[in-house]
Amino acid sequence: MEKENTTKIKGEILLGIIFALELYALPVQFYLLLKNPEFTFFSAAVRFFSFFTITTNTIVFICSALLLFGGKSKANAFFRKCTTITAITVYILIVGIVFNVLLRPILDLQGHHRIVSEIFHTVVPVLFFFFWLFFVSPEKISFKTIWFWLVYPIIYMIYTIIHGFISSFYPYPFIDVTKLGLQTALINGVFVLISFVVLSVILISISKIRTKKISLEN
Repeated sequence: MEKENTTKIKGEILLGIIFALELYALPVQFYLLLKNPEFTFFSAAVRFFSFFTITTNTIVFICSALLLFGGKSKANAFFRKCTTITAITVYILIVGIVFNVLLRPILDLQGHHRIVSEIFHTVVPVLFFFFWLFFVSPEKISFKTIWFWLVYPIIYMIYTIIHGFISSFYPYPFIDVTKLGLQTALINGVFVLISFVVLSVILISISKIRTKKISLEN
């Protein structure tokens, strides 16, 4: 019992760190965008949430806030599910992997831009993965669940392409239809979706192995 309480406290401390980082980084990133004179508050908000990085870190922020302060609410129960947290872990890890593999070499961020970028793309993905790995009770998750998990990135990609046609703005160079053409952008999008599937398979497999190990120990 004492060990369970200690583990719970450690998990809540880690969640608290994640919550605090997001509470700092999300408003600062929006403020930095709002400083651009070409944006109104509304247009800045649209541009802000046009980044998968921002929408996913916002989901992590909401998840950590509800797990810490949600009490017995239905929202808390939803975000406390292993399936939900595993899906969010996949999303935030993809944010980190795509940035560090594809975007970091071509970006030169300075000052607050660099600080919030590191929080969004490196610190939070690593910390949230550790939270999932060490403080979330594993469950046997069906591989079929991956199809449901793909709804979010697919909707994001559809929105990005439609919004790009209207505004000529594409948040990431590998889906820039203007420069690459629609076919190449869609192919790149498919590769990103494949990475979602591969990572989902890996995390579900880890969860299954951990579940089996716990059942054998009991």
